[in-house]
Amino acid sequence: MKIIKNELYTEVSKVDMLSELTSADLGEPCLLIVHDNGSMRAGDEAEVVSFFYDLPYITALASDEPYADIAKFFDIVIPAEKACEYAENLFKDKTAFQIREITSCFVTARNGRINDILDAESRAFYRLIKHIGRG
Repeated sequence: MKIIKNELYTEVSKVDMLSELTSADLGEPCLLIVHDNGSMRAGDEAEVVSFFYDLPYITALASDEPYADIAKFFDIVIPAEKACEYAENLFKDKTAFQIREITSCFVTARNGRINDILDAESRAFYRLIKHIGRG
């Protein structure tokens, strides 16, 4: 398995089983990009579901086959050849603080109920406004 950690995202390639990620040091990114090798499998599916559900960041499968069997574990599927470009465009012109607030809202949307999502978005909005006032 090859792991490349950037400031805001982590890229993983050369992984055969998603269950290998559960013990990997992925850092604390806002986005995890896992490159599909074409024959990737889940491994222990219950472990993988739990792992991905609890992650505090957005997950993306970089794949040329958007309907790969493992796509269901990820928040989004992005084209493999544009994975780095996707991350750069996603975070372009945003501060680390803004990115982390937005990421928190996406994670809540993955795991929460509608009221939880609205509450998270509201709290993030006011934190962002307060942060702008400090600038």
